[in-house]
Amino acid sequence: MLLNRYTLVGFSAIIALGVIIFSSCAKKDEVTKLTGEPISGNGLVDNSWTFDKAHSNVNWETNYLNYSSGKLTGRFDNFNFNPKFIFNESDLSSCKLNAWIQLSSIDSGEPGRDAPGKCIRSYLGVTYLDTLKTIVNPQSDSAWFNSTKFSKSGSGYVVFGNLRLNKYRSPSGFSDGTPIVKPAILYLTYNGTADFDTNGDNVNDRYRASFTGKLKFLRSDYMDTQSKVQWVPVPSLADQTGNLSAAANKTYGVWTTNVADEMNLTINTQFFKNH
Repeated sequence: MLLNRYTLVGFSAIIALGVIIFSSCAKKDEVTKLTGEPISGNGLVDNSWTFDKAHSNVNWETNYLNYSSGKLTGRFDNFNFNPKFIFNESDLSSCKLNAWIQLSSIDSGEPGRDAPGKCIRSYLGVTYLDTLKTIVNPQSDSAWFNSTKFSKSGSGYVVFGNLRLNKYRSPSGFSDGTPIVKPAILYLTYNGTADFDTNGDNVNDRYRASFTGKLKFLRSDYMDTQSKVQWVPVPSLADQTGNLSAAANKTYGVWTTNVADEMNLTINTQFFKNH
């Protein structure tokens, strides 16, 4: 009887230990909470609002190399929404975010890297149609984020959607030009709506609403890393003489490890409405 009592106690301890271990290993399926304090505003931007591009920007950041802690930063000069951005705090099901950036408008502030024929555009797989690399192929020159769902998270919002950064090229196992589209998550903060005096007559006449978005992705997930067509620098005029291969070079990279795989985008946008 004593043995049975100890056996029962030991068995109960094992069960309790198992419950503790299982509970400690359980992982909640939730998105990262956003920080910051919400700012007052009516929380509505609809089709009657205008995108204020002059007061908006799209900035990017990555490491120079995967093993380097040095940062390479810059911006995209050309970006917009199509159709219009829709935001409604009281009805998240009606929110829509369809944004595009022109990849060849990437700018790092260094002419030796940014000028036509230089290397920065190859980081994103941009293709040129001419040897001197001044005419961009529109098929490889735009990236899109299309939302599928808005969810509240902390003091901000999680925007679930699909990101299309680049396309497959032959020979890659896919038809040449097939878009590379995969799920992505954008974290959005609504910074509030304010009333402004735009002409200095001491009468407020324009509402402005501001948003900040954060998007992190791996270039290798949205670019053709298997294609054998790689970037080749623009040949000098002397090198082109008698060199048909160099003179006919009209590609500009599919994949490069000149910069780290991970890229981070920060999207700061404003919208206005006159009243």
